[in-house]
Amino acid sequence: MKLTKITLGVLSLLPLLMFGQGITVSTDSGLDVVLGGEVELEFIDVEGAGGFDNQDLTYQKVRNRSPHMRIDMAVLSARVNYSENLYYQIEFRFDDESAYVDKQYARLNVPSINTKFEMGKNRPFVSRKRQSEGYPLAGTAFWKGREAHINGETKIKLGENGRLIGGLSFAMKRPLGTDDAAEDKSFKMMVYDDYEPKNGQTFEYGVKAGVDIAGVSLLGWYFMGELIDDWDWKASLKQSLAPYSNMGDETDRTHYWMGGRAGYKIAGLNVVGEYIQAQDGLLTRESAYGEASYSMKAPSFLNAKGITFLGRQGFLNLKSKENAAGEELKWAYLSEAMSWDRQMTTLSAMLEINDNLTLKFEHYILDETTGSDEQTSVDDDQSLMQINFRF
Repeated sequence: MKLTKITLGVLSLLPLLMFGQGITVSTDSGLDVVLGGEVELEFIDVEGAGGFDNQDLTYQKVRNRSPHMRIDMAVLSARVNYSENLYYQIEFRFDDESAYVDKQYARLNVPSINTKFEMGKNRPFVSRKRQSEGYPLAGTAFWKGREAHINGETKIKLGENGRLIGGLSFAMKRPLGTDDAAEDKSFKMMVYDDYEPKNGQTFEYGVKAGVDIAGVSLLGWYFMGELIDDWDWKASLKQSLAPYSNMGDETDRTHYWMGGRAGYKIAGLNVVGEYIQAQDGLLTRESAYGEASYSMKAPSFLNAKGITFLGRQGFLNLKSKENAAGEELKWAYLSEAMSWDRQMTTLSAMLEINDNLTLKFEHYILDETTGSDEQTSVDDDQSLMQINFRF
């Protein structure tokens, strides 16, 4: 029944679509501007009953747990080409609630030293481009958020099929905030949020190094700085995590996150594994996931370009601490979803109709540790059907 509802919901969106592609225009100054964009139209179904009678605001900050359709995002982008190796990119994002500049950055390529420099607002330079609509938990928590930065990345050729990768980053630290584990907005998790000016702003310094050879890739990174004083430790950590003040010096401003990623590509197979550990004040978190996807030519009866199947299993945990008496102090409590440990399994099938249009069918299986003996879990497995239109 659920699959039938999802299918009917997405089919009703098809008449809204028309095919398109990026448009290049020239300005009076002689510069070329490339215009493009992307729209995501979604049908979402979430476990757990909706309606007013099922809203318990003591532990469940419900937005919409009934089946619904929405424009998840609409992006309009413009790229200004100043020269062969220098361009400026800006992206405006619209959703059901707001409109804002999502990304904007200048990028300079210096071929003579195999290096590119970037200045502006974008994701950290260790982020990866996901295939599925849903991010891994580690991505949502640590590298999905946009930061204001200056960074450089160098790639040195290593033989015929390999390269060494290194980079340095200087950024305004992103504030601790909240985001959704998948598509439903009921149970928020703590993340490094999009950058916005905060009183007491601090900086973050990062380094990365890796190798990519014959389809095998390895990348490691380390970022360090201090918590934003006093937004991070007082407004985010102390108010969101009830046990925080009992864990030690609540004014501790320690901040770092480090991790590594390994991948292997051969033909249509892509396998990725990633691990991240982070310290924010008294809070230590760790996250990891394994992901495998396979892309192939779509069967002829689908009249499409290609199809990709993806599976991912991951977790995000808040590490417990011991007090002076040797007692284990745990973070999780029922009334605050940001304190929960999480596991998520993602199953996805993506049908690429052509270069501009993709259908995504995804299911997210979530498991949370709520810290309550009376209610050890919540119903929030989610199904999504999306039309992704690029122009």
